Amino acid sequence: MRILILDDEQKFVDDLQFHIERYMATHLISTEITTSVSPEAILNSEAAFDLAFLDIQMPEADGISVAKELKKRNSRVILFFVTAFEEYQDEAMDLHIFRYFEKPFDEKRLYASLDKAMEYLDETYVDIYLEKNGENIKVLVNDIIYIKRENRKVTVATVGGEYTSKNSFDDLVSKLPNTFFYLVHKSFLINIHYITRYSYKEVYLGDTRISVATRKQADFHRFWFDYIKRR
Repeated sequence: MRILILDDEQKFVDDLQFHIERYMATHLISTEITTSVSPEAILNSEAAFDLAFLDIQMPEADGISVAKELKKRNSRVILFFVTAFEEYQDEAMDLHIFRYFEKPFDEKRLYASLDKAMEYLDETYVDIYLEKNGENIKVLVNDIIYIKRENRKVTVATVGGEYTSKNSFDDLVSKLPNTFFYLVHKSFLINIHYITRYSYKEVYLGDTRISVATRKQADFHRFWFDYIKRR
């Protein structure tokens, strides 16, 4: 998950980064966090994000402008605004802001908001393109049941059938949201929405039995029960 923290106060950036990293580590969600005190640096980059925490009032550019640009790069980006200035909120409503925070932020409210953001990501419909019979077909990520690698062959099982992907296994793994996809061993990525039976050492996705690698079992156990709590 790609997260941006943009604020002109370095201490606020550092504090927010600490708490977000702690939350993500607790929930076993792999995260890449970009921090900056310069809106111009973000606007001049081509980086896209899944979550963004933006200060509304900054010397170089306002957070509204940055939010609009981030929406162009990823229409599903979840935006958090940091502001005590109500005059900005009408304009911000058009951007579907997820939450507002005031400084100093409240830790419990931050964690509760991240819980809601994870629920939202679970429910969003992201799509990718897979090739079948010489055609590129759009597949909703939430329709993917699992992806497996056998030697050089990569199979994507979906609710609409199976695809043999020309994308590498690692490339597909990198594109899928790690809030509900889990790499149960090095050659099997599963969508936990489709688990019908669970035990510590194996899971069933319908009639498909999948072993959980020994070194993954403890982490997956925590990941699974954290997911259950969010539902």
